[in-house]
Amino acid sequence: MTASFNSRIMKTNPSMFIPKNSKHMLTTGKFRVIMSVFSICLIFGACTPDEEDKPKPDTSNIEIRPDVIFATSDDLPLYRYLESQGTVEPARDLIIQPRISGFIQSHQIFEGRRVTKGDTLLTFISDEWRLRLVEARNTFNETEQKLNIERQLRSRDARGGILSDAEERNLEQQFGYQQAKLAIERAELEYSYTSVIAPFTGELHTKLNLSTGAYINAGTQLGQILDHSTVRIRLDVLESELNGLKAGMDVEVSTPTGYQTTGKVSTISPLIDRERKTGQIIVEVNNNNRMLKTGMTVNGRILIESHQGKLRAPRGVLLERDGRQLVFKLNGEMVEWVYVEPQIITPEYVILNEESLEPGDLLAVDRHFALSHQQKVNVRVLD
Repeated sequence: MTASFNSRIMKTNPSMFIPKNSKHMLTTGKFRVIMSVFSICLIFGACTPDEEDKPKPDTSNIEIRPDVIFATSDDLPLYRYLESQGTVEPARDLIIQPRISGFIQSHQIFEGRRVTKGDTLLTFISDEWRLRLVEARNTFNETEQKLNIERQLRSRDARGGILSDAEERNLEQQFGYQQAKLAIERAELEYSYTSVIAPFTGELHTKLNLSTGAYINAGTQLGQILDHSTVRIRLDVLESELNGLKAGMDVEVSTPTGYQTTGKVSTISPLIDRERKTGQIIVEVNNNNRMLKTGMTVNGRILIESHQGKLRAPRGVLLERDGRQLVFKLNGEMVEWVYVEPQIITPEYVILNEESLEPGDLLAVDRHFALSHQQKVNVRVLD
């Protein structure tokens, strides 16, 4: 009875036995399917025949102009310079070396100290050399006295009371007069070595820290005295450019720090370096302000040529096509090429004398390699 009742219920309403969660899952799945179909319809709806048949704009009349950089020409002279680097040397440089060995009594040898000609740089304890000088003088005086006595005795027997030159020489040799005289001169010289004197005005350079009472051997290098009032600069020059140089030419000198001054060519070396194919010139520069230091690297520039023409322009304006040189001149919005025959060319500038060119013309200097005659361009002018 119960079994047949359950059977009738299921036939009447089967959904009553479906769990509630199962109903929710079925509803969510149907929603996802509907949204997917809707999205596909939107995608295909966007690609309508009307959109595909929409006319495209005509770009055939759009003008594309290249950006070209121009420089303004002028009528200034063109200068050709010889440039080189060199090292600063002092006009005079002397190593401070004592001639004798001894103990330091006092000294003025300090790094960077300014000294004047005749200043005493160092003195030794001089007792030993002073005694040698006194001894030599005493010996000389005794020898001279004995020589005078003997000369007087022999003069009595000589004709006219005067000894001949030969007799005088024999007499001096007998008493050792010349040896005694030489000994005193040597002692005076050695005594003078007990003081080291500055031979010229300059500045001192030393790496030593000398102390009073220290013992120093003869020949020890105590430092240097440098005369910077005038300096010399050696510049290497190609042998092909030496013929254009002569003594007395002005040289512009500049340092990496921006200091500039002027010197003159003092000497042109007669020798050529065979391996480097260069010669040397020596430039002298007044350096009273001490701005140039020994060992400093500087740049030297010498004006060797000056040229004047109708028009001067940067070197970059020159182009070559079909074996001929040309420039592009701006005329309104377009460029015109002009064949040229440069009068002079340097790494920086070119001199032109063509009738169709005038000072002040704008000439293409960059981004102009692919230009054609009477092509319109966007103009960019260098400052």
